[in-house]
Amino acid sequence: MDAQPATTPIVTRGNRGSPRGGGGVHRRGAAQPGVDVEGPARPAPPPARPDGGGRPPARAVRPEDGRRVPALPQHREHDREARPAERRPSPAPPVRVGRGPAPGQGGPAEPEVRGVRTGRGIPDVRRGAGSHRDGARDAPATTRLRPIDDLDATGPVLAPLGHLPALDGLRAFAVMAVIAYHAGISWMPGGLLGVDTFFVLSGFLITGLLVTEYRNTRRIDLRSFWIRRSRRLMPALLVLLVGVAAYARWVAAPGDVATVRLDALSTLLYVANWRFALSDQSYFNHFSAPSPLLHTWSLSVEEQFYVLWPLVVFLLMRHSARTVDRWRRQRQKAQSLALSVAVLGGAASALIGAGLLLTGTDPSRIYYGTDSRSQALLVGAALAVWRGQRTRPISDRARSVLSGAGCVAAVALLVIWMTVSGESRPLYLGGFLGVAVLVMVLVASLVEAPKGPLSRFLSLAPLTFVGRISYGLYLWHWPVFLTLTATRTGATGVVLLALRLAATLAITLASFHLVENPIRRGRIRLPRPRVMVPAVFAGVLGVILVATTGTPGSVRTPAQLEALARQAQSAPVPAVAHRSAAGSGAPVKVALGGDSVALTLDYSQFSTMAAAQGLQMHDYSMLGCGVARGMQRRILGQAGPPTDGCDQWPARFAREINEVNPAIAMLLVGRWEVTDQLQDGRWTHVGEPSFDAYLARELDLAITTLGAKGAKVVLLTAPIFKPTEAPDGGIYPETRPERVLRFNELLHQAAGRHPGTTVIDLGSVLTPGNRYVDELDGVRLRDDDGVHISDGGGQRIGTAIIPQLLQIARALPPSASAPTTTTIPQAAGAGPG
Repeated sequence: MDAQPATTPIVTRGNRGSPRGGGGVHRRGAAQPGVDVEGPARPAPPPARPDGGGRPPARAVRPEDGRRVPALPQHREHDREARPAERRPSPAPPVRVGRGPAPGQGGPAEPEVRGVRTGRGIPDVRRGAGSHRDGARDAPATTRLRPIDDLDATGPVLAPLGHLPALDGLRAFAVMAVIAYHAGISWMPGGLLGVDTFFVLSGFLITGLLVTEYRNTRRIDLRSFWIRRSRRLMPALLVLLVGVAAYARWVAAPGDVATVRLDALSTLLYVANWRFALSDQSYFNHFSAPSPLLHTWSLSVEEQFYVLWPLVVFLLMRHSARTVDRWRRQRQKAQSLALSVAVLGGAASALIGAGLLLTGTDPSRIYYGTDSRSQALLVGAALAVWRGQRTRPISDRARSVLSGAGCVAAVALLVIWMTVSGESRPLYLGGFLGVAVLVMVLVASLVEAPKGPLSRFLSLAPLTFVGRISYGLYLWHWPVFLTLTATRTGATGVVLLALRLAATLAITLASFHLVENPIRRGRIRLPRPRVMVPAVFAGVLGVILVATTGTPGSVRTPAQLEALARQAQSAPVPAVAHRSAAGSGAPVKVALGGDSVALTLDYSQFSTMAAAQGLQMHDYSMLGCGVARGMQRRILGQAGPPTDGCDQWPARFAREINEVNPAIAMLLVGRWEVTDQLQDGRWTHVGEPSFDAYLARELDLAITTLGAKGAKVVLLTAPIFKPTEAPDGGIYPETRPERVLRFNELLHQAAGRHPGTTVIDLGSVLTPGNRYVDELDGVRLRDDDGVHISDGGGQRIGTAIIPQLLQIARALPPSASAPTTTTIPQAAGAGPG
């Protein structure tokens, strides 16, 4: 998420107008706040000895075990097959490394190639240095290989990247877009695409470090790379996990604690994205509070990239060449291969996402999957390899064109953020790749035209300040938003947003200055890291497990509710009555159906109490299905299609009546009828005349179907649902009492159109005074989601309405419970319109 350039030397070609020709090694500038320092800077070269004997011999690396051994002075290692005629004298004067002027000269000093550690059989180009092998004669001191001869022909013009403030400014815009999206700001529906900006930046900067290290040292130290990445990312994440453990202990609803535990463990192992992609979260998770670690999926994608991509680059660039010419050709081939793999890998990732969508895969699998989201990281990697391959400096005209293209890309990116929703289907059909390409053009513009107008704008101090702490802002903003709600703070709108942003900034700055920077800069060092680092991990793991242990038995978790739904499919009769309620020999059959609220009522203490009174309950409910059919609906801000099979409810109702032949048929719906529905291309809801008329037709059909064989139809009013807070502090419309009350009015009107239909006011039992309450008289009435009925709520309902059901049963004729041979036709009924 926050890959940043390091103080790695980059080979450049000398300017034509400089005092000396040739190339050398530029060292990047001093570390800046927010820049990932990839190891300590190398010390300046020692000065020449007064006696003119040259510099002390450098130390070479033994390729077998990596140990350093003294290099033999005044010799260079040469391939056995090389002939003396291939040795060319080096007329070029020695080139220096450093910022100061050369001895006896004024003006800026030219960089010098010296002290380069080499691998097996690779020539050492130190000034005047050589070696012999297998008794070969010492080479004359005058036969030297010029420094420029050992430079890579595929990238000598790469300018030192150093620290670019404009990239910090780009990070600032990306993290602000994500925060705006999570804050529920209506004009930033595509702010979540700011994550793709971080992906492209990470792929670009990380690959640039790998390619540069390989070109300058002829090796890639994977172990050091991974240690540096861990030092940069892990400390802040561990602190976040401790904070989330506190959230789970004192803030989260009891039913959500188990989910937070699993989310924290997957985040600690950097596999959170796959947990969210493959967990196949149950239907009941849609009513739960979102996880405070939901945003860490992107960190997991990046960390998996940091593990796999350096291995790919290492394998592509591994060489066995022993001469300078073969070394140069090998590097050309290796970088071309790396560029091809990055380009083809990005295209393959986009095709995987499109293929999954076209085969009916849930979009969340595509959104969270590493295989389908690595396209942006690989686009950034391709830009880094291309930049390292160039053999000529970019011309002024090309730089001007690229600067203009960057401005166009920036405007296009802002338009996408402000207009495209994260649920947009084109995003998953190549749109993510298109966004990544826009970001790539923007990054190339900032890097190659650092004096352009866009670079100057993004280099403004406020933007660079936000960009330097963007990693912490991204980590902390979402848990803070979930903790500081309108219910807990009493604030709404702009005041609530300002409070959340202030808290996020304060925690981020504390983490940056007290944890992240000191560890990254080496000011905080753990003694015996091999022992202490695992101990710290174990400590954080222990805190998570202790804080998330135990869930009160008075509530059911989403997993338990899902198990209840599976039980309903295998055991359709919750409780069997052994005596009659109407004075006849057989118990009275009662069918209860509807959506998941009806299911939780049927499988609660209500059915046990009914069976004790001679009422035998039969369930015909279906998760996510009311009587509104075939329309896309929006719940808790997320739009989605209806549950498969919901549009077939008339046939399902008729089948249940034919099979059970109940004396009483009860219907409990309303949870989905009060949501926003997409009807005839526009979003509508209960309370609007056209949608009310549609619901009236559906209710008429339901009453007719349930009572076709003579069953007494009983409509249960919907209880008030728990008001659920939106990201901006407002209340989601489907949880507002006004919509539930309007739907209950439609129930009464429908009963009036069908004589013999009874309405029982369930709402007054669970929510007296039309106000939502969790408990009454010390009894928990709902589960944590504020929608589904708990065991205690079912018992309260049974006490209130079973006497009314018994009264209806006693009024039935003796033959009402006897089976008949009449079959109800499975009417299609009215459609969504």
